[in-house]
Amino acid sequence: MKIYDGQNLRNVALVGHGDTGKTQLISSLLYTAGMVNRLGKVDDGTSVTDYDEEEIQRKFSISAALAHAEWGKAKINFIDTPGYNIFMHETEGALVATDSALLLVHAVAGVEVQTEKTWSFCEKYNLPRVLVINQMDRDRASFGRTVEALHGAFGRAVVPIQLPIGEEKNFRGVIDLVRMRAYTYDAGGSGKAKEGEIPADLAEAAGNAHEALVEMVAEGNDQLMEEFFDKGTIPVEDLVPGLRQAILERRLHPVVAASGLLNIGSENLLNLVVDCLPSPVERGPAEGLDQEGGKPVKRRLADDQPVSAYVFKTVDDPFAGRVSYFKVMSGVLKTERT
Repeated sequence: MKIYDGQNLRNVALVGHGDTGKTQLISSLLYTAGMVNRLGKVDDGTSVTDYDEEEIQRKFSISAALAHAEWGKAKINFIDTPGYNIFMHETEGALVATDSALLLVHAVAGVEVQTEKTWSFCEKYNLPRVLVINQMDRDRASFGRTVEALHGAFGRAVVPIQLPIGEEKNFRGVIDLVRMRAYTYDAGGSGKAKEGEIPADLAEAAGNAHEALVEMVAEGNDQLMEEFFDKGTIPVEDLVPGLRQAILERRLHPVVAASGLLNIGSENLLNLVVDCLPSPVERGPAEGLDQEGGKPVKRRLADDQPVSAYVFKTVDDPFAGRVSYFKVMSGVLKTERT
């Protein structure tokens, strides 16, 4: 594996209510990125991050699990988190170690109890987030109805940056409202998209949604607002960095569509994570407690700072003993070799 500097790292947690498809989506993303050679499925017990026997039997996550993907010039560290209330301590602990979140929402059930709870965790730790309306292939799935529910729960800052091409059994791709292009996926589950023109029957809806997105990106950015008033729109070369800034400042929470089971939307989602979510060095200073006196300490996320780390998970492995998972917040940590 390559060595990546801080600018090319993305630490992302997948959160949301139980059964929204977090584990399945991670398996799809890893397959699309070429990190595994088959598309693992939760129902078959072959998903990447649900490897514990009890998780395989129950078909839901019990503890946080890690995976990574190399995509373009970036490395994405994923943390798959549980979605049921009894295991929420695992989810909150993992969020402290990440820099952004993919908050999954069921395309049929919409906003649920743990949707709101994980949203509150993201607010607590100031995390930029992408709302992924997943399982768009299910019967009675509705992108529009789910977006309305998200608006009701979280306000107007929730803005679609994609529209689905088809729904339920006809879901086959997405429209990118930033670049105004259509991306369709093959039925084989490769996760690779074919780019094309927006279907004629969706052109009007896409145009209206694009205008709404442009207006939200321009809000809070004087330069883009001036350009918007002068030209009536914002060109793509300015819209993409403007969108990224709005996401990082948490003025806008983008909404996308996906189906983890059919591996539709994966390539677009990987591109979005790399292009628009923050690297560790773009986060503010880390806050913690001094090891000796327990006094509050702030550290810049830089190599020239004293070493500080956050342990977010410890497990007892029958072969390796006690294993702790941690994120280095500042300084340089080296292993001792004998």
